[in-house]
Amino acid sequence: MDCPLAFKKEKLRHLEDGCRQNGLAMTVQRRVVLDALAERTDHPSADQLYDAVRGRLRGISRTTVYRVLETLVGIGVVQKISNPESKARYDANTVRHHHIHCIRCEKIEDMHTPALHLAQQVPIATESGFTIVDYSINFSGICPDCRS
Repeated sequence: MDCPLAFKKEKLRHLEDGCRQNGLAMTVQRRVVLDALAERTDHPSADQLYDAVRGRLRGISRTTVYRVLETLVGIGVVQKISNPESKARYDANTVRHHHIHCIRCEKIEDMHTPALHLAQQVPIATESGFTIVDYSINFSGICPDCRS
């Protein structure tokens, strides 16, 4: 799924700024993965991103794409989304939002529903001793395409 050029450029600038602010060098491999992420509005898996970049950068390996993604997740520039299919998906949008997953076609979409922002209601710790630092809500359903 492609996004409009102006949105892609803004998203790419935001991703690159996040890397620089965290002292991460902008290697050719990182740049091509960031570019592939910035041009998408879906939530691609590492394999989907590898398929997208291997034609752009000769010799890039699947392992390199996985490492770049994990590095980006580690510095908070990209989110790793869990889903029922157990395949990690990646999202370049790190602003608080939630996701819905189609149980038939496995498409994942963003949900920007203000009523789901529970910051005032989420405890800061659990009875087992965990300190809560973030949360997200994942819904499962059937998308309009699969319903018809």
